[in-house]
Amino acid sequence: MSSLQRYFFVPTPPPTAAGFIDDSFTVVDLRRARQGFALASSAVTQLPSGVVTPSFDELNILDAGELIEIIRQTAEAAGLARKKKWSVALPDTTARSFVVPLESKPGSRSELNEVLAWKIERLVAAPASELRISRQRISPLAGQERYVLTVARDEVLTQYEEMFESVGWTAGLLLPRHVGEAQWLAWDKSPGDKMLVSANRNGFTSLVMRNGEPLVVRNYQCEPEATADELHRFALYYRDRLAPTTTAHALTGMLVLGNIDVNEAQRAVSDATESAPRAMSSKEFGFDFSSEAIRFEHLAGAAGLATIAWQ
Repeated sequence: MSSLQRYFFVPTPPPTAAGFIDDSFTVVDLRRARQGFALASSAVTQLPSGVVTPSFDELNILDAGELIEIIRQTAEAAGLARKKKWSVALPDTTARSFVVPLESKPGSRSELNEVLAWKIERLVAAPASELRISRQRISPLAGQERYVLTVARDEVLTQYEEMFESVGWTAGLLLPRHVGEAQWLAWDKSPGDKMLVSANRNGFTSLVMRNGEPLVVRNYQCEPEATADELHRFALYYRDRLAPTTTAHALTGMLVLGNIDVNEAQRAVSDATESAPRAMSSKEFGFDFSSEAIRFEHLAGAAGLATIAWQ
């Protein structure tokens, strides 16, 4: 079990998960299959405007009554109305993730807490007392201890929790969408670093995984036409600061999700890194959506969290 998987583990995680992606709400029931995973059932519902507005700093749910009805109808459409335990992939801009290195080893747990709180406050410009912080120590890099941090405002998560409670759900795991999507890269055991590019309506999140652990995470707010340029800059940072000096961990794969052209994303990264990472698809994880109306990007975040049931 990798450090990333320990980080996301909760007692008895369910194979049922829900997720928000831009203007859609998704539910999935996942099963283990010979070639990876299979959907026992799933459903997607379009979210009307004015129901949910993703934000890190402001409350997200504008019309709780309508959203509750959408959640119930979507679960019923998938045959999951009786399910009570869920993991939930929140909109990407609702929470933020970071890989934080420590310049020196703290002498005690309280000192570690103080150092991480100070770093978080500098990263998100908010006091740690107002935040929910999930953390996990991962493998050192260049002699520095590192932690994966996922941060959200307490009042924002409380609003989601209260809404799910009113539906009768127990949401044991609430994490941003890109965290669920990154799980697919953790399952991939082929050699090399893997990059996730997950577009949302405010920009995109990009993440690089190495040996089942996050190496770097960046959240970008930009217009769609600027995505390729920002992704190129992110890839340059990876090449100059984090790319390995040997071919053992060279960038070999990219999982591109959301409203972004796969070929354009590949070109931006290839030009920056002077490599040719392959485009990863849902078929590598056991899913074939060629004849389905639903697309992998609709459920990748939710289904990624559901895979934790087998970790």
